[in-house]
Amino acid sequence: MTERPTTSAGGQAVDEQHSALLSLHARAADHLPDPGLIPGFRRVATGPALRTLAAASTDDVPVSARLGVLGDLARAGFPEWETEEQAYRELADSVASARDGVATDHLLEDLRHSAGEDVRFSTLRSGRALPHEEAAFVGEDVCTVRTVQIGGLEATWVFSEFETDAPFEKVAEWIDPRNWPQRGPLLFKAMDLVGATRPVDLGPPGDVHWHAIFREEVQLVTRVHTLLHCDYWREGDRAAGMTYDLALSLDDEIDVDRGFLLVNDVGPVRRVKALKIVGFKKSLWDTLAGLVCPFWTDWVKAAVQGGGTSTPTTPGPATTTGEDVDSGKDRCPWLDASEEWIDFMGESARSYLDLFEDMGKKAAPGATTKDLADNGRRLFSQLAKDWAQAWTFGLETMGEVAKKGMEEGILPPDSSRTGAQAASSTGPAAAPGAQPAQVSTEATEGTVILLENLATEDSPSVSDLVSIEAGGALIPAGDITTDVETIGGTARGVRLTVPTGSLSPGLYVGQVTSRPEASPVPVQLYISRSSPV
Repeated sequence: MTERPTTSAGGQAVDEQHSALLSLHARAADHLPDPGLIPGFRRVATGPALRTLAAASTDDVPVSARLGVLGDLARAGFPEWETEEQAYRELADSVASARDGVATDHLLEDLRHSAGEDVRFSTLRSGRALPHEEAAFVGEDVCTVRTVQIGGLEATWVFSEFETDAPFEKVAEWIDPRNWPQRGPLLFKAMDLVGATRPVDLGPPGDVHWHAIFREEVQLVTRVHTLLHCDYWREGDRAAGMTYDLALSLDDEIDVDRGFLLVNDVGPVRRVKALKIVGFKKSLWDTLAGLVCPFWTDWVKAAVQGGGTSTPTTPGPATTTGEDVDSGKDRCPWLDASEEWIDFMGESARSYLDLFEDMGKKAAPGATTKDLADNGRRLFSQLAKDWAQAWTFGLETMGEVAKKGMEEGILPPDSSRTGAQAASSTGPAAAPGAQPAQVSTEATEGTVILLENLATEDSPSVSDLVSIEAGGALIPAGDITTDVETIGGTARGVRLTVPTGSLSPGLYVGQVTSRPEASPVPVQLYISRSSPV
């Protein structure tokens, strides 16, 4: 018998519309986890679930979500059509009545045709009449889920990759976390800046480059509340990306929450990637994490506003990484160690959330990267000193913290939860006494960059890669291996491979050149610090 988890602050009863969506998606897709394991969840029968969604306002259940569930149900042959045809028609009619040029009968017919003949729904008459961000990916798989490990912790990898002719500006706006609740209301319930009215400018690399801490409320399996530190970067109209990592789980539900969003302009299309790696403290929530896919997909669709054609692409093969994370000399020590101290001190840390507020207030508009680092170092140094002086363990490391503060990036002593922090923050190795998984000094991650007119005998050269995170680390060019590969039978690209044993997770940027006289091509490499299970 499978254990049902209990919930705390993040586990309120699932609302009626969410229950209807989950019930229908699970009814349509056998590969999804059983939502019946969610505490407080009660399966809704097909007819009532369809009617619940049909009666909901489009603010609560957007047209894109209605089309998403109808598309999945069409792929399953419209289960219980004989008895629930009227309910299906009511949901289809709720779409038709909200959008000009869409007829209920035509919509149901096009959904059947798309599913049965493997024809993209967006190319059919109903799809063409709808805004592209609503018709895109209906009945298609654009959400890849697999299980990974980070720092010995199990987590769920949720990934999407696609090409779209949507304007670059629209995709870049979607990448900005300040726009997530508006672009993906089913998934993101809130993204609020902490302690500041706007992010802190970081300067180069990029034309736009900033750092901010957000208080996030997100609907995963249930709603969870976190502090995320986010870094956004943009290089003109050629590329934009952001990376995020867990600073604090406010309801103590998750150990890991990291990922990135990225868009590259490659001429006629924009190539887009999105990754979320989430790991829960209770193992059953990890089992259920795949239920996020329908809501993730609805958010991903919002990236293609203004487009006419969008095509999912097949993700590349999994890469392996080691487990032990070394922050490296180029990072600000407080960025790595502060979250370690907060979690080490336990529940009492929650009263110190105002420190995040103070840090944001002192990072006034126009503040430099050094200002950001100095403010954070001062605040967390004082935090560590105060607690170290009051603590009674008498360990040498505590004495060092009381004397020096965080200037040396000192980590907390033995903690059974340290593995969680190694996974959930961009930074330090597990503290002494922790038992991380086996470390692989040969662990690597990489990416393939397409290069025009690349010959097999060419020896591409790559620049240093710089993390876009505040106080970002550097991957020296000498540590990057380049190999020419044939892609798709005719095209060629260069595979960049880096050892990750001493790297912080995050998005690294630079450039690669096929030969001395060629123009450089942008490179973005995300280091996830994960390994497949």
